[in-house]
Amino acid sequence: MQLIPTEVMIKRDSVFDTTTRDWEFFVLDVSKEGTRIQKRGTIDVVNQFGENCFDCHRRTAPQWDLVCETDHGCAPLPITGPMIRALQRADARCGNPISPEDAEALKQVNEVLKGPPAS
Repeated sequence: MQLIPTEVMIKRDSVFDTTTRDWEFFVLDVSKEGTRIQKRGTIDVVNQFGENCFDCHRRTAPQWDLVCETDHGCAPLPITGPMIRALQRADARCGNPISPEDAEALKQVNEVLKGPPAS
């Protein structure tokens, strides 16, 4: 399952890892040349927002099998729907042109990635 181009979770065989209900998490390096796995694992993978993937996904209600949606129990992502859609359309592997709206949303994503200003 993949929401944004740089992260993915894959359901493995039923003996893979009982802690994660057999899910494996990946952080990807995506470019127009293709995709490279930066990090993979079960309980120790941290996404580009500095969040541990499993820590968020384990909050889902049991019937959702660690799959997050806005009403499944996961903590919300630190980005909005328009930012997510801009990230999807800006996937370097697809070669889509970037609209002015997407450029603005991507600028907002970069601000989130920078984190809060130092005090």
